[in-house]
Amino acid sequence: MKKLYTTALILLFCMSIQAQITYQFGVSFVGINANTGNYQMAFLATPSAPVTNHSTDDMGGGFYVPTGLTIGNFVTGNSNLPASEWVSISMGPGDFGDAYFLGRDEAGQFSIILNGPGPFELVLFDIIADPNPTSGEIRFVENGDPVFDTIYIENYINIATQNLYDQNDPTASAISFQTLHTETFNANNLVEMYPNPATNVVHIKTSNSINNIEIFSILGKQILKTTSKDIDVSRFEAGSYIVKIDTEWGQTIKKLIIK
Repeated sequence: MKKLYTTALILLFCMSIQAQITYQFGVSFVGINANTGNYQMAFLATPSAPVTNHSTDDMGGGFYVPTGLTIGNFVTGNSNLPASEWVSISMGPGDFGDAYFLGRDEAGQFSIILNGPGPFELVLFDIIADPNPTSGEIRFVENGDPVFDTIYIENYINIATQNLYDQNDPTASAISFQTLHTETFNANNLVEMYPNPATNVVHIKTSNSINNIEIFSILGKQILKTTSKDIDVSRFEAGSYIVKIDTEWGQTIKKLIIK
């Protein structure tokens, strides 16, 4: 009897520890989406302690972007939550620009399980703009912001039907587009691509070591993957392409025109 009582206490203690775990939301810059040329972001959730078999349910978070920009082009992140289960809902203008709510409605037969310390990429998404913004920022909408009242929602993350949202991480709640523009500009200056427009051969010039070069159609289909700095494009159809160049200094995205 004493053994059973002790076991029960241990189980209750473990359940109490698990129940105290909460999640902070964050946003991070992933890079340039090779399929679209847009800035790609990650919607992050970081648990207060490593988690074991956390069964995911519905969840979502609000974001402000500069007026006129939108959010979309979802891609599955390291959490493995399907991109197809996410939607972007406009909440209209607010104090810091146009507000959007990114929501996930679980649609699969089996729940996606989270394990480990995180942070978990709930989903990747684009800041849809042409050209990419050079000012303003993306920032979380805070719970209590009146803009949430337009769709009667708030930031939340349901784990096994229990909302474990704590707050937006103060150190990862906003990203400046001016900073991104400067960093991307500097990175792109490390790599030259010429001639552009091109008809026969495209040359890639950089003092850095090239890991690989990929060329995609505007629709996102990979056309070529190579490590050569001299690329024969004479058989390519005329049009626009996205060139992704991976070097020891990181990734550079350039737009290529074939005549």
